[in-house]
Amino acid sequence: MLTLAYILNFLGMIFLPIAVAIYLTRKFKLSWKLLLAGGLTFIASQIPHVPLTLALTPLFQSWGPIAYAMTLGLLAGAFEETARYILFRFILKRSCTWNEGILVGLGHGGTEAIILGILVAVAFANMLIYRHLDLSTISSIPASQLELAKQQVAAYWSAPVYMALLGMVERVFAICLHLALSVMVLYSVANKKPVWYGMALLWHALVDGLAVFLGQQHMSALGIEGVIGAFAVISIGIVFVLRRKFSQQTISSLGQETDSA
Repeated sequence: MLTLAYILNFLGMIFLPIAVAIYLTRKFKLSWKLLLAGGLTFIASQIPHVPLTLALTPLFQSWGPIAYAMTLGLLAGAFEETARYILFRFILKRSCTWNEGILVGLGHGGTEAIILGILVAVAFANMLIYRHLDLSTISSIPASQLELAKQQVAAYWSAPVYMALLGMVERVFAICLHLALSVMVLYSVANKKPVWYGMALLWHALVDGLAVFLGQQHMSALGIEGVIGAFAVISIGIVFVLRRKFSQQTISSLGQETDSA
């Protein structure tokens, strides 16, 4: 049962975003290129973000848990939301609808989920091999790390079934967040309201920073996901609030065009 749960976990991380993407592109009758743009934007944002974070993490950790979590959250928000802003401002100049923002957000969050799903699948394959091997015969595991490696393999294969599915659940929550963030940034660009870009950056920073902080406080993985799930629900609320704002803006624009005519 645990093995099946692990398989469902990484398959869900990889294929659930793809299934939703196929459904929404057909429903909205929009190009899959919006999904690609969102995905490439995520990758581009990580090229400077990841090396900088890795290089500066020892410094950040010396500032204390709250400052460390806040800094990591702000870095994630700054890089990803700025990348989104550049995409909408300079590349997808004609994209100004809620539907387009949703597809870009799905491409962003979905690409992250797929990449992580592949990494989880590789880790599962390794653990499957290690489960049936004498780890002392693996030359890549130093003797000083052998006992720790054995404990990690034992813990992996004795985890509760629900823990094996948390990765997929977390990606669903993260995609909800990315939908809201993309729509917020698009609304900022399309309506020249920079406050929404700032709100997206801070919302992203809050969610990521809180997740890091709670992990440092040794909250259970289930508890952390419960908190992130609450933010995901709020994010979906933001998505639909902005849907009304986009609709009102469209009606207003049409009215102005009619008056001009």
